[in-house]
Amino acid sequence: MARDVGEIGSWSPVRALAGGALAGLANLVPGVSGGTMLLAAGVYPQCIEALASISTMRPSLAAIKLVGVVALSAGVVILFAAGWIGDLVEANRWMAYSLFMGATLGGVPTLWRMVGRITGRACAGSAVGFALMLALATAPGAASSETGTSPAVLFLVGLAAFAATLLPGLSGAYLLVVSGQYVAILAAVDSVKAGFLAGAGIVWAQIGAAAQVLVPFAAGMLAALAGMSSLIRWLLEHRREPMLGFLLGLLLGAVPGLWPFQASASGTGASG
Repeated sequence: MARDVGEIGSWSPVRALAGGALAGLANLVPGVSGGTMLLAAGVYPQCIEALASISTMRPSLAAIKLVGVVALSAGVVILFAAGWIGDLVEANRWMAYSLFMGATLGGVPTLWRMVGRITGRACAGSAVGFALMLALATAPGAASSETGTSPAVLFLVGLAAFAATLLPGLSGAYLLVVSGQYVAILAAVDSVKAGFLAGAGIVWAQIGAAAQVLVPFAAGMLAALAGMSSLIRWLLEHRREPMLGFLLGLLLGAVPGLWPFQASASGTGASG
């Protein structure tokens, strides 16, 4: 990514830790975007550049460190929060979603500075992004019933969910709800944690059963990583103004999906 969009060396460890933690938490809540949290934390462009360089097998040490910090922070939150995050958000919806809304709006100044001067192409991109998010926020809720968990389905779900996560404003967890895999994925993650933390020792059978769900899902995520991060990097490099405008529109348009906090944490919910 040319120019200042992908200066991986400029990332802040504190921002990376905070962005990863917020992204991990957001990815457990349907309607909240992990990409939005990375953008709000000010490390989104650097993460995209780092992921794209890793997917092409030409990563720098700075790229590996950045992805490692973000992934570790997000992974710890996901591992230890997967079992109770739904109940917590449901019981404290106004507080939790107010936090996400504040973090989302807090990222606007950072992205505004990246956009720089306002041009017609930037405005057009913003309008498209905002309209897309508004359409998703007002769309009918998806059914929350769980469907089958075949490896092929889990692979495709992982592909779609991670691709959505890389775009601010689009919720990977919401796509899990739409596909009927939300409960299965979170239960598998919680099962891995429980298997490792069992009082009588590691329960490998329990971890193995969870792996049958998580391995194909993770494979889909890796496939999305290889393609989507490179596409976003290319757009930020060659179509900078409309792409940054589009991201700004996604960020602003995420707010209607969070307000007025009426969607169920495990069922319906607009992409945020």
